[in-house]
Amino acid sequence: MRRKHTLFSIALLSCSDPVTSGAINALPGEDPNIPIGEFHRAGQPCVVCHDPSGPASSSPFALAGTVFAQPQNTVGVDQATVAFTDSSGSSFTVQTNCVGNFFVWRPGFGAGAPTWNPEFPIFVRIFKNGLASTMQGQIGRERSCANCHYDADPTSLQIYSSAGHLHLYATSDTPPPPSNDCPVNPVLQ
Repeated sequence: MRRKHTLFSIALLSCSDPVTSGAINALPGEDPNIPIGEFHRAGQPCVVCHDPSGPASSSPFALAGTVFAQPQNTVGVDQATVAFTDSSGSSFTVQTNCVGNFFVWRPGFGAGAPTWNPEFPIFVRIFKNGLASTMQGQIGRERSCANCHYDADPTSLQIYSSAGHLHLYATSDTPPPPSNDCPVNPVLQ
């Protein structure tokens, strides 16, 4: 009997996705000052959890990310428009919230919110108040912006593969101040 139980336990463990589990375990912990919801985990790869096979599978995203003000600046940009155009010519736009987070629901989810099922590759443009930034390349298949756009440790070899975090304003620009109406601190700690 004990042997059957051991084999059954091994079979259950082998059904989990080790890549997804590893990616989730590599995420920094939750900020205790920010409740789980639309404002949490700014700058992190949202679709690691918000995937049909992730722990937030009840709310899977087609695409998600965070728009920050400037390079090396962790203030989210409120009410920026993120415009996507996929390879079939279908377009979709979404607004960032006060911490800079945006997300696009997968079809069949989102509690009445607009959904989109893009065909890769996807072209992206971000704009606010007459300032625009167009992604020089395209999204090939990654659904979380932060899986490619992250700040690398300058002592790490990863710096050469990092595009830096997603931002709208150049270092020489004066970005708008953080939102005063945000229910959480829009400056990433």
